[in-house]
Amino acid sequence: MKENEKIQILADLVAFDSCNGNERPVAEYLLQLFQNHGISAKLLPLAGTAGTTRANLVAEIGSGHPILAFDGHLDTVAFNRERWQTDPLKLTEQAGQLYGRGTTDMKSGVAAAVIAMLELHDQHRSFPGIIRFLGSAGEEVGMQGATELQQHGYTDDIDALIVGEPSGYATSYASKGEVNLQLTATGRAAHSSTPQFGINAVQELIKCWQDLADALQTATAGIKNHELGRPVFNLDQFNGGKQPNIIPGTAQAVLNIRTIPEFDNNQAIQLVTDTIKRNQSNYQAELQSQVTMNVIPVVGQADSPVIKQILTIAQQYTNQPVPVAGCPGGTDASRLLLTKSIGFPVAIFGPGDFRVAHRDNEFCSKQMYLNFTEIYPQLFVQTLQALVD
Repeated sequence: MKENEKIQILADLVAFDSCNGNERPVAEYLLQLFQNHGISAKLLPLAGTAGTTRANLVAEIGSGHPILAFDGHLDTVAFNRERWQTDPLKLTEQAGQLYGRGTTDMKSGVAAAVIAMLELHDQHRSFPGIIRFLGSAGEEVGMQGATELQQHGYTDDIDALIVGEPSGYATSYASKGEVNLQLTATGRAAHSSTPQFGINAVQELIKCWQDLADALQTATAGIKNHELGRPVFNLDQFNGGKQPNIIPGTAQAVLNIRTIPEFDNNQAIQLVTDTIKRNQSNYQAELQSQVTMNVIPVVGQADSPVIKQILTIAQQYTNQPVPVAGCPGGTDASRLLLTKSIGFPVAIFGPGDFRVAHRDNEFCSKQMYLNFTEIYPQLFVQTLQALVD
């Protein structure tokens, strides 16, 4: 495939506004692309009414075993056009960088993997087993796509997984888990000139957050995972109050906790529940917590076949050792590998720079993107061969 054709596929993907939904047009585009090349592919609308605008995509080349899966999410995060120097939905090249929403997270990875499969198929390359493309919806919020792919059995028979999240010429075999808890304070509204007749839900929720922060800090002190580092927690959303002359009767916040095996999701959730229950008598408002996301940490093997191949192949493009480190963010692997044991062969490896993911003026190196369209075919074939050996 010519360079301009590879760039055009990425440009086509960036042009779809798939922010936290509306992935179905992206999936339909890729479905047509695969089918135009004679590759078997299947569109899988998400359950319920979401299926009208949201869908997963599965495509395969090869036959038999082993089976190597590649996961790439089709959604992106929101953007504010006024804060972009270019059109976020138009791939724009400047000084060797490709700008556009999703160029790093992670439409470059999706495009490079699709191109790899198209070329392997069109060139009639011989390799053992199957390469399975999993295009997932909703990774950025809730991971519904990956959840349904796992529930429908698309990872039951796989022998290794590559997640194409942006890593650049580095890789990881471990990623933190993630727990989101919605905190709700229910007080009593009143006129702001007579606060004694009300219960200020915002103030009470702030007290609760301070108690939770202290408890989490104490519970995680000194806890560290070799691959993933320390647990992390943040209060990422806070809403309360309707107008300045009303004591707020309700308030909500979202607590985000990044977990590791040594301080896992169940421990984090239990700590929040126990802390609120223990301190409820100190709050005038009623405090409640609800789990809205629960993604487990993933830890593979440093010497798995897929990691070994990445270290060998990527070094050809960097002329230096390839870094291996834990992934600070969660990935679809937490859902896709839900029934797999610790140590399952998994790698996070894709074009882009994680540091510019979700940012205004997101970009990916043009040369890196093109390099990954060459790296992935080698990686897919050599990993399958190593799994056989």
